[in-house]
Amino acid sequence: MIIMIGNTTINKLYREKLSRSLLLFAIIPTILVTGVFFQLFFMIINEISDRELTSQNKELSSFLSSEITSYKKEIQALQEDPRLSRVFQTDDVHNDIYKELYQVVTDHQLKSNFYIVDVEGSILLTNAYRDNTAQIYYDKYLTKVNKNQDKDITFYNEKDNHAADFTFLKMTAPIYDGNKVSGFIIFDLQSNQLRRFYENMNYTDIVITDPFGNQLFSSKRSLILDNGKIGVLSKKGYHTVSSSIVKDEFIVHSIRYEGLLQKGFFFGFLGLFVICGLMVIITRLFAISIARKKTKSIDTLLSTIQDVNEGRYKGYHQLEEEDEFETINYYLHDMILSKNLLLSENKEIHIRKTEAEIKQLQMQFNPHFLFNTLENIKFMIRMNPSSAEELLLKLSSILRYSIDNTDQDSPLKDDIKYIYDYLDIQKARFEERLNFSVEIPEELGTTPIPKLIMQPLVENAVKYGIDHVDHLLIKIKASRIGDKLVIMILDTGSGFSQSRLQEIRDLLHTTQNPSNHIGIYNVHRRIQLKYGRSYGVRVFSEENKGSLLLITIPYRKEE
Repeated sequence: MIIMIGNTTINKLYREKLSRSLLLFAIIPTILVTGVFFQLFFMIINEISDRELTSQNKELSSFLSSEITSYKKEIQALQEDPRLSRVFQTDDVHNDIYKELYQVVTDHQLKSNFYIVDVEGSILLTNAYRDNTAQIYYDKYLTKVNKNQDKDITFYNEKDNHAADFTFLKMTAPIYDGNKVSGFIIFDLQSNQLRRFYENMNYTDIVITDPFGNQLFSSKRSLILDNGKIGVLSKKGYHTVSSSIVKDEFIVHSIRYEGLLQKGFFFGFLGLFVICGLMVIITRLFAISIARKKTKSIDTLLSTIQDVNEGRYKGYHQLEEEDEFETINYYLHDMILSKNLLLSENKEIHIRKTEAEIKQLQMQFNPHFLFNTLENIKFMIRMNPSSAEELLLKLSSILRYSIDNTDQDSPLKDDIKYIYDYLDIQKARFEERLNFSVEIPEELGTTPIPKLIMQPLVENAVKYGIDHVDHLLIKIKASRIGDKLVIMILDTGSGFSQSRLQEIRDLLHTTQNPSNHIGIYNVHRRIQLKYGRSYGVRVFSEENKGSLLLITIPYRKEE
């Protein structure tokens, strides 16, 4: 028994010594080596991070300094350009000034929206989308500008916008006409080009301030206090590198949150030992689980494609996993909807084209129109044979032009000739009660436009205007504005009431036409289906004074 106890004691001592040996010569050294490794690793990571942050701040500061300085030089050069002050007096220089401003923006990596405004806040030139909201905003903004300022460039920051692509800095300079400020040139510097300095940098953000700490741009809203100043310069866990640029007018801060790095050091040290033991098991289980889920996602995608091929597509079905296959599933659904929409629009284009052609034929062979015209010709044969022959030729010309459907587009001058013939026939009937004028620049005569796009609008002007006034005047004018062709049709008829005008405008924003405004709607819908929603017909009218219709289509050179 004593021997057994002795053996047990020896075995116990052996196990303890073995455990101690493993602890002293294996586990503890491993822990120490691992600890030293982690310490060195995170020191190196921290040093690399600091250098990277400094390099990134230097690169960003250099970029901003170069871009802002370049913009300042461009603005100063523009201020000395004598043509700039003429934009408020004549439209002749608008295209040249616009091209020059547009080239300035194009030459810079830091893009901007430019504006030429007068002292009242009216925008004359801009490369931004122009609407009432923008106009009201700039009216409000310009109240802050000193209209008697000298030629120095003034900087304004945009405090109320925190989107990733907002205007973070406004550069404003006066435009002089002699010693008088006639307007301002404004460049709104956009922040979207700053993304590359922080989007690919983990836990790194940038803040740009003025010398007083007021924010101009921040990649993260939480870095800014309620008073608009940067709030992390003295916080623990943040490392900041700052640089002054453009003669100390701006300060660029590159900020990195290092709290996660410190926590990562602690939890990484503890997790290393757990990971080693569980890695094989977890990897195996994870692979089995992922394989099963991925296979199920692929089967669902293949089923969707099969349903599309067989015409049994049931709509979007979200996958169980939010992964790359779900992205493919989403874009597959979007592609199917786009295809269906395209087929639907092509079908509608065909229907609209057919309706327009039928409408044109019906108009040309309208019994009332033909009867009145032929009666006039019959009367004029007795009284004035040469005029009757001319009128008959014009009738023949418009019938031949409208029946010829070989081309969807025609030169502007051909459509204008049709309008001339049509109005000449109507004038022969109504005599001095109807007058018209047409102003078409010679260089626009060969511009292709949708065939007979003006005819329904001119017909409406005569049809609904002549019976309500003693004298009807119709003016037609075409002009090129930038990359757009604008055709104006003005009449001095009875016009529309405000309620009727609003009804017509609401109709033009729909895809279905339940009303009897076929002519205006069909022209507007044909243009939008052909060129997109940026184009179409706009209607202006005042009761008992007349109406103005503006047809806007893309300007194209002769094909």
